Amino acid sequence: MTFEQWGKKYGFVLSVVVFFLIWALPTPVGMKVVQHKLLAIFGGAIIMWITIGVNFAVSTFITTVLLYFWVGNATSAVAKDGSLIHNAAFALSGFGSSSLWLLITGFVISIAMTRTGVAKRIALLIMKSLGRTPAGAIAASMMANFAIAPLTPSNTARTAAMLPIVEGIAAAYEAKPGKSNFGKALALSATFTSNITGSAFMTGTIPNPVAIGLIAAAAGGTAFTTWSYWALAAVPTNIVILAATLWLCLKLYPPEVKSLPGGLTYVDQQLAEMGPITLPEKKAIAYFALALILWSTDAIHKFDSSMVAFFVALLIFMPKIGVLEWRDTEKSLPWELFVYFGGVLTLSGVLMQTKSFEWLIKTGMAALGLESMGMMPLLIILLGFSIFSHAIWSTTTAMTGVMMPIYIGLAQALGFPIISFCMPLALMMAYALFLPFNTMGNIIMFGTGYYTVTEQVKASILLGLIIWGLWIVTAFTWWQWIGLL
Repeated sequence: MTFEQWGKKYGFVLSVVVFFLIWALPTPVGMKVVQHKLLAIFGGAIIMWITIGVNFAVSTFITTVLLYFWVGNATSAVAKDGSLIHNAAFALSGFGSSSLWLLITGFVISIAMTRTGVAKRIALLIMKSLGRTPAGAIAASMMANFAIAPLTPSNTARTAAMLPIVEGIAAAYEAKPGKSNFGKALALSATFTSNITGSAFMTGTIPNPVAIGLIAAAAGGTAFTTWSYWALAAVPTNIVILAATLWLCLKLYPPEVKSLPGGLTYVDQQLAEMGPITLPEKKAIAYFALALILWSTDAIHKFDSSMVAFFVALLIFMPKIGVLEWRDTEKSLPWELFVYFGGVLTLSGVLMQTKSFEWLIKTGMAALGLESMGMMPLLIILLGFSIFSHAIWSTTTAMTGVMMPIYIGLAQALGFPIISFCMPLALMMAYALFLPFNTMGNIIMFGTGYYTVTEQVKASILLGLIIWGLWIVTAFTWWQWIGLL
């Protein structure tokens, strides 16, 4: 029985057991009853999210019902007759977050890019320019992934979009699954790149807006929580990481071919089938450019990133000038994840509002004698922990929902600046490099058969160490130069 099968069978039961065990413990001295209740809910939720014992959206219904009917409000206030006051705004607070709506509208823009064929055309044109050598072909696929990452807020969607390009390149180089070194290097680099480009942009993967939403809720929205600042903090190092990824994959699996055997026939054939650029593609490119320009200058014009996405999505849907109708997106939008993130934002927000994590972390740090540890040593340790702990998670979604509130609580408990301490850790939430089950994107690329689990683990451990080292260097240089640390 696989972990996934075990989780579906026993995960929910285990989450209920953990919930009742935490609640059955005597409320410690100094802990409020509302904090005890919220930690019991969070403990059970962690088990649900890790095991996926229930659908992600269903987990939100469970936590929301408990928040309203059992916890009631942030202070456990009661009415004059002694009955608990039930506050719906308290139980649903995360659903009004701009970060949640950035996800939804960002997906609309992404669908427009893929439905019109723009994403595929961009990838093919980059391949045509660089794909005549093995190194160039791999670099081309990585650059194409990077180019569409700002408007593809899903590792899964981006990997799925790149899959036919990667398989086309492999076929052009006559790479045989499981036998070709070039195939291994190409497929592994594609797997890693989807995770790396997810870190580079706030809209590069679903957990990023959630992480920044939690940080902004705890510390307040500032220039440091904008789309442009995320890119400023993340893009330079991630470009270096992409170059290191290309070098590592070619070093571990040197291609057995030196040049493209049949030329760029596959790419030319695909471009010929697409024909000349269409009017919908031109419109999609214009909207893509508009979104990037407005997002990258949000620190100047002060427009919220989610409202920029709303505006661009409106243009995409508008009659005559648009490229999509609403029914084109209904089945493509991952409503399950949107409901889940609303629940995560709500639960995390009330945990921070009631200082539940702060109490728990202060107590734990004192017991371990770590309450005097400086911010930089602890941050460096947690950067590595965040990267390598991906190995045990089956989704970056669940990992972000669990870890970011803990990191924020840690900053609050130790008196660290929340943004300076937590934003670097938020950038690590995308690096699910290690095993196929860590993300659906990994599973998609693993399904090509070009590499084995052992080969992925070997390459990902080395790459994880490189990534950790590069971010440590960044912490002492670039992040300090731009005022993050």
